This record gives sequence, structure tokens and C-alpha cells, in this order.
Amino acid sequence: MSNRYKMFDVIIVGAGPSGLNTARRLAENGLKVLVLEKKSGIGEHVICTGIVGKDIFKRFSLSKNSILKEIRKVKVISPFMNYLNYEHPNSFAYVVDRKKFDGYLGEKAQSKGVKIELNSKVEDITVNKNSVEVITNKKGKYKEKYLSQLIIIATGVNYKLQKKLGLGFPNDFLKGIQAELNIKDGEYTHVFIGRDVAPGAFAWVVPIGKETARVGLMTEGNPKECFKRLIDKFFPDKIRSLKKERIQFKPIAQGLISKTYGNRVLTVGEAAGQVKTTTGGGIYYGLLCSEFASQVVLKRFNEGDFSEKALSEYEKLWKKALKKEILIGYYARKLCGKLNNNQIENLFRIIQSDGILPLIKNKGDFDWHSELLLAFFKKISFKLIKIIK
Repeated sequence: MSNRYKMFDVIIVGAGPSGLNTARRLAENGLKVLVLEKKSGIGEHVICTGIVGKDIFKRFSLSKNSILKEIRKVKVISPFMNYLNYEHPNSFAYVVDRKKFDGYLGEKAQSKGVKIELNSKVEDITVNKNSVEVITNKKGKYKEKYLSQLIIIATGVNYKLQKKLGLGFPNDFLKGIQAELNIKDGEYTHVFIGRDVAPGAFAWVVPIGKETARVGLMTEGNPKECFKRLIDKFFPDKIRSLKKERIQFKPIAQGLISKTYGNRVLTVGEAAGQVKTTTGGGIYYGLLCSEFASQVVLKRFNEGDFSEKALSEYEKLWKKALKKEILIGYYARKLCGKLNNNQIENLFRIIQSDGILPLIKNKGDFDWHSELLLAFFKKISFKLIKIIK
């Protein structure tokens, strides 16, 4: 390992959407930015359904070249095999190829002067009085040393660095599991609910092509057992063709995290718990919070103050935007997660017959769920109390 340090204004750990968008915003405003990514390629081996709301492309000026499929029709299957078909007037979401989606963000960042180092696993971070020291393991062969004024952690659900730096991390997780299967029914996105399928959450089949779909679930229970039951019940002909190496696992952060900032450090995206607690999606929230992070960092560079107190503005900004969404989604999912199959079925029938579908069309927003959830619980509160009793 060389004793010479490579110098940057800001170092970002993690080349996911939130890290790359932060890097691009900082670089286009004149900062020298380095992104360190432990994988060999941007967007490789990402465990994600790839569903994003249609507004994300316009909101963040993104290319649509990554779109695999539009989502307009959803079929929800109850514990006792009743169906609820929902058709939105227009496409409200898309399924994307994460390698292309993330790759585009990487290209935009590099076009603004961001340096991206792949195969670079961060082994240690030391926050000093006047700088941050970062040591990486490059391809497992040699080490590199970097110095910066500030570091941003965008490592997804890997919280090792946050713990080392004394920052907050989630205490509650759902467990996600997913595989790609050859399934021909590509018209509807399917959602399965019930304690025998996905206790505490739900399962899904998301078409990504004419004969391919992403099949998975998130649960409070054992993900392997739940996934096996899901396949046994709905796709028994796929058991033999399902290869173990194609099954992917991922923890999904739940709840609000405090302390997403410190002396010369910020966290963004899943690393900061900026995840929709209803669906587990984090792309939109991560991109949104990358803009808050960029705003605060640029202000701090103008003032030359990278103290914990100065950077606390970042947490105030992102929580003002997302605290309500995260908490309402979290408690709504927790409440529904306590229902048994009979109670879920009764709730399902209420949704079918009590004017809820028009409510979804009027108040539903793919990325903002609190208004719909509050309206939903207000409308059925009395009946829900009877169900719980």
C-alpha cells in the first residue's frame, strides 16, 4: 500500500442510484468527487423487483431506455383465493433493468467529472479533525488510501460503516427473497396476501417479458419456507427448474432511522433507511434524498463547515419530506401483519365492495402512500375494529 493519499473533496461509498445521483449533483457544481464501489460493475447483481413510479423519469431527468415493462393492471389474490382486479386508467409504474437504470446514472455522473472506482471495497474510515481518511481493498490484491473533506455512505443494506462511525441503523427488517422464472402470464402484476404465503407482508409476480417474471416475497417469517410454499401452491411445475443459485435474498429496512449524519459524514438511500415501508422500494426515496444531501453539502463547502451540527440540516430536510410516509406505512403494515387469514379475507371483501377502488384511483400515488392509507383507514375504521375483535 502506497503512503500517498489520493485527494478528493467528497468520497461516496456505493454506486447505487442515491450515491451516483449525489455524486453527479456535487460534481456539476464544481466539487471533485470519487465513488467507491465494491462490485465489478454498476448495477450488477442487484436484488430488486425493479418497479419504479412513472414520475421518476421526469422528476430526475432519467432515460427510459431501462424500461422492461409497464404496469397498469394488478391482480390481488386473497388467502382463500378470491381475486381483486385493478386496472389503472394509464400506466402508473414501470419495471426496469437495474443494470441499465444504474448504468445511466453512472454515465451521467462520469460526464460531470465524477471518478468511479470499481472493485474497491472500503475497509476502514477514519474521521479526523480536518479530513476523512478512507482505505480500500482493491480487487483483494492491494490497498488504496484516500483523503476527502467529507464522506457519504450509500451502501444499501450493509450497515457496517455506519456502526463504526456511530451513526444510526435499522433495528427492524423484513426478509426478501426473489427469483426469475419462466411464466407466460405477462398481462397482470400479481400480489399474494395471507399468512401462509408471506406473513407480515406480501408476495409478488412481476412480469419483465413475454415469458419471464420476477417472483418473490417479503416477510417477517422464514423467507425460504415461505418461498417454497408460494411456488408449491401457485407454480408447482416450476419446482424442478428452480435452481438454488438463481434465488436471491435481501434484508429490507423498516422504520425511521435517526442519526444519518455526523462529523464530516452523511448517509443516503437504503443506508439511511429511506425506504417505502409499505412496499420495500427505495429507489425514488433514495434519489429524492440524494438531492437534499447535495444541497446541504454544497452549502457546507461554501461555508467551510463540516461539523455534525452543520450537517444536521440534512436529516431535518429529508425527514420533513419522508417521516410521515415512513411511519404511517410502517404502522399500517404492522397492523395488517397481525391479522390472521380470516381477518385478511374479511378486509379483502371490504375492499372489494366498499368503494375502495375509486379511492385508490383518486388518492393513490405510487411513491406517496400516506394520504391513501389515512383515507382508507378513515373510511373503514369501524369495520376494521370489528374485524380485529
